[in-house]
Amino acid sequence: MKKIIVMFTGILLLTFVGNAFAATKLEKRYAYTLKNLKLDKATEAKFGPVLKAYLTEKKEAEKKYEDLKDKYKSAEKSGTLSDAQATQLMEAKLECAEKELVVKKKYFVEFKKVLKPKKVYYAFDYANDKMSKIDGK
Repeated sequence: MKKIIVMFTGILLLTFVGNAFAATKLEKRYAYTLKNLKLDKATEAKFGPVLKAYLTEKKEAEKKYEDLKDKYKSAEKSGTLSDAQATQLMEAKLECAEKELVVKKKYFVEFKKVLKPKKVYYAFDYANDKMSKIDGK
């Protein structure tokens, strides 16, 4: 019984840490985008919630591929990825790219309600930078 409780607690802890890590990445991306756009306080107050919604929906659109990529990470690294796994990954990647495009189109319209077109362009650019750039590496 103790082993089950310890295992269950461990699983819950790992789930919490994973979710906290994802939230931290989202928050970093959010802060980085707002910092680099250099908006006035009033515009930032209007744009912030829209940006957060975009980042959340974009992350959700990428979820299926990210989950599969994590599942097959060791096979991919060791070069033992099967044809079926590669097909699954590619199909998930394409499906997620389609979903992401829908999200970007939706938020292009939403961003234009708050920002000028030039700032909209840069908002997407900053929001989609790699985490290594965001972290300054």
